[in-house]
Amino acid sequence: MKAILGILATLIAIFGYLPYLKDTFKGKTKPHIFSWFLWGLVSLIAFGIQVTNKGGFGSLPNLVMVVICLIIFIRAIKNGTKEISKIDIVSLVLALMAIILWLIAKQDLLSIIFIIFVDIFSFLPTFRKSWNKPGEETLVTWIMNAIRQILIIFALEEINIINAAYPVYALTAVGLFCVMLIYRKKKLD
Repeated sequence: MKAILGILATLIAIFGYLPYLKDTFKGKTKPHIFSWFLWGLVSLIAFGIQVTNKGGFGSLPNLVMVVICLIIFIRAIKNGTKEISKIDIVSLVLALMAIILWLIAKQDLLSIIFIIFVDIFSFLPTFRKSWNKPGEETLVTWIMNAIRQILIIFALEEINIINAAYPVYALTAVGLFCVMLIYRKKKLD
């Protein structure tokens, strides 16, 4: 059952991001370059940590997200939002620290805490842009992302604080982001 949930979460990642990619290539969605770079890095670290902590099929969606984030990051170079703030630089430094902690010090729990903070900071440019221009985001993709996080939690081979912390955080962050997008779209219409 966990394998099925992991594969389903992976398929939701792939198909859930197709509308986002389509809108990005059309120029309707304007991804923030720094957010997507950091999300790719965070997904890579989360995948590695979950694999080494028996995440099983629940870690597979993070590997797929590395590829998706890379594609969106490359597209954002051409047609995205590129304002980089000091907080974005702090996020990058924290991401690099998380990698060092994970690879050298083998501090999985501390690394997962760092990547959650990195993800929070990397969400800020996208949140800030989307607050002012909610129409530049693809809501259905974010809703699918929330559903994917739920499936990831149940697909984890071993549910523990290290494996579950990131998807629980991501579900919360993405859920709040969806609420904000819906609110702002209604407010500005």
